[in-house]
Amino acid sequence: MKAQLAFDRLVSQDFKKSSSDDVKTVVLAVWYENFVPDVSKLDFNSARAACYLLDRLMRYNCVSFERQERLLSIINLLSLEFNLDDEIVISTDFKVDKSAKRWGLNSDLKLILREMLPYQTRHYKHMKH
Repeated sequence: MKAQLAFDRLVSQDFKKSSSDDVKTVVLAVWYENFVPDVSKLDFNSARAACYLLDRLMRYNCVSFERQERLLSIINLLSLEFNLDDEIVISTDFKVDKSAKRWGLNSDLKLILREMLPYQTRHYKHMKH
């Protein structure tokens, strides 16, 4: 429940307004708690943000192949539902990371995600969190 609420807050606003706590909650839930968000109530902009967020998080080495497949299926579902591949306008802001640009976003989470790197280690995986 906590992870879903944090996910909903993240994807419903500009990433520049994101809190580190929300990002951390979602990151840990995706990486270690098999969290798969409910995306049934997203609008077009939130769907683009969700695709970006899940696309970024599934690429870390601490995410199992099975979890990557589940997250990719959500991305594909949202892409089909909102015709994202047809509608996306690539951002021209050179400061925004490539993945965010691919989803047509003008902001990203690259700085906050760098802060999450210590949580992707094997050591952290086996600790209680």
